[in-house]
Amino acid sequence: MAAVGGWWAVDSMGLSKTPHVIPSCSEAPLGESELKSSRSRRLRGWVGVLRTVLGFVLALAGAAAVVVGVTLQWLQDSLVDRDGFAQISQELVHDESLQQELTDTAVTQASDAVQGQDLGAVPFSGALKDMADRRIAGYIREYVDSDQYVDDWNDVLLTTHQINIEPAGSLPETSGDGAPEDLELYVAPVVGSLESHIEDRLQDTLGVRLNLDLRDQEGLGGQDGIIVVRDSATGPAFDTIADSTVQAPLLLWGGVAALVLAALLSRHREWVLVGAGVGAATAAVLAQRGAQELTSTVLASPDLQDVGRSLVERVFQILLTGMDHTLAPWLWGGVAVAVVGALLAAARLLWRSGSRDSWETGHTLTQDQRRRRVVEI
Repeated sequence: MAAVGGWWAVDSMGLSKTPHVIPSCSEAPLGESELKSSRSRRLRGWVGVLRTVLGFVLALAGAAAVVVGVTLQWLQDSLVDRDGFAQISQELVHDESLQQELTDTAVTQASDAVQGQDLGAVPFSGALKDMADRRIAGYIREYVDSDQYVDDWNDVLLTTHQINIEPAGSLPETSGDGAPEDLELYVAPVVGSLESHIEDRLQDTLGVRLNLDLRDQEGLGGQDGIIVVRDSATGPAFDTIADSTVQAPLLLWGGVAALVLAALLSRHREWVLVGAGVGAATAAVLAQRGAQELTSTVLASPDLQDVGRSLVERVFQILLTGMDHTLAPWLWGGVAVAVVGALLAAARLLWRSGSRDSWETGHTLTQDQRRRRVVEI
């Protein structure tokens, strides 16, 4: 007669003997091979977790290194390189707000300089001053619309680059002696052209030869034509940028190698996506924040006024815009990759949870089944 969980042996006389019980799957003792298999599975599980964590860290660092390398390469092409920096002058030439600031400042400074001239018994005030101011404003507008203005601004930007950027850096690869502590703006070409153009036009129209010296006016750079932005502390920043741009190729290739190694090492590659996305987005945000902090520090200088302030604002605005355009794909791409990786990781966890519940349901005996494992007659 069959019994639950075992079977009955019957002798030749039909009498039953001691039942032979087959252990249920939930109560069968584990053999040595099964113990080894269980330990091996646990070990593989911990190794898999370790591989996934290392893959996440490598992806995080690798993506951040790639973004930093891209940023440094952009700085090399747009700021450190002389030809790249010269492209900024093309945008400044057509900047109407800068032209208006230059006109207003030059009119004020030229009017003050004219008042200091010896005009004999003619007082320089009232209608005469208003007429001179209008004429000076017209002369400045003529200069701004001329080719000489374009050439002067190219000279301004390239000489400013030569003073501040070219000597930056301390590494042998940069061949620099260090940038000036504070930002120095060279505006002498524009000031000199303004002086000569206003003098010539006043002589042609009024018949008066004046000897203007706009360089005596601090708003136009002083005697040497250089506006020193005190307390701007751009020197250390320029030195760091010049030294760091040399490492851009190393960071780029090192980051790519780390990403490849992370993909090969990690057991669950969705966490590689999460790490890469977080690393890229974080590096992009930190790079943008660092550039904005440097801009704020420079613009906070009390010595930065009039044309100098407008010039610095426009140069940094152009640089920040270019950096934002370079980093935006990495920022939003990193966010998208991190989200995709997180969704894949969540899907894996849900799938594993459902599989474990199904296995336990199919392999666990109920209490009633355990009570009926042997039926006695």
